[in-house]
Amino acid sequence: MLDYIPNDQTIVTYVFPYMWLISSVLVVFLEIVLNIKATYGRYNTSGSGISARLAWFIQELPSFFVPCFLLYYHQSSLSMTKFAIIGLFLIHYFQRVFIYPMLIRGGKNSSYSTTISAFCFCCINAYAIAQEILAYHVYPKDYLFSLQFISGAIIFFIGLIFNLQADSILRNLRKDDKQRDYKIPRGGLFEYVSGANFLAESIEWTGYAICAWTLPAFAFAVFTWANIGLGRAIHHHQFYLDKFKDTYPKNRKAIIPFIL
Repeated sequence: MLDYIPNDQTIVTYVFPYMWLISSVLVVFLEIVLNIKATYGRYNTSGSGISARLAWFIQELPSFFVPCFLLYYHQSSLSMTKFAIIGLFLIHYFQRVFIYPMLIRGGKNSSYSTTISAFCFCCINAYAIAQEILAYHVYPKDYLFSLQFISGAIIFFIGLIFNLQADSILRNLRKDDKQRDYKIPRGGLFEYVSGANFLAESIEWTGYAICAWTLPAFAFAVFTWANIGLGRAIHHHQFYLDKFKDTYPKNRKAIIPFIL
């Protein structure tokens, strides 16, 4: 089955990661310089497309099942270290695929183009990260006890906890699916930045990149910072400033506390 998937080491290790790094520069240019917003959530002004719950489920699905398939495919050479590193990836995406969509309240539709492009990205990204770890990267036998893995895992889980907290805060701003208005989020990292959920997820994947120590994982972390850590967070910050004007907290930044 993998004969139909690009599994050459050069493609996985270098081509896909450099695609994300180049895309990161392009995303920053489009979202910050040209102020183009991805058409999902509050920026889908037409209202057409796929429901938020279904869109999140569809587009994130490959990020869970592709690594699961690769774990099965490489089971004969699987080490505890590689299983643990892939396991961190799956922890995040189990929540994103099977829990998060079901908890969404009042989410707006996602455009078809955004959902399809996100699905394709998740297919390639999950494959590159998992295949590099399982097939090509070599870890020392005691890597799970190294300072690098432990510190990366701590950063990952700190980001995950703040991400879940931020999602809960945003979700509880609305009572049910019928409520569509926006309120000022408060608590947690929202006391410091408008894009608390984006900051938390960017921290997550930074920690994961440290744990995995591969170019695909690093490139994904960079792309996350560029796409949602900068572009999406800055757009949200401006949205709140425009909507709430003088009532919005003056000391709150977009993505980096006290700085940006």
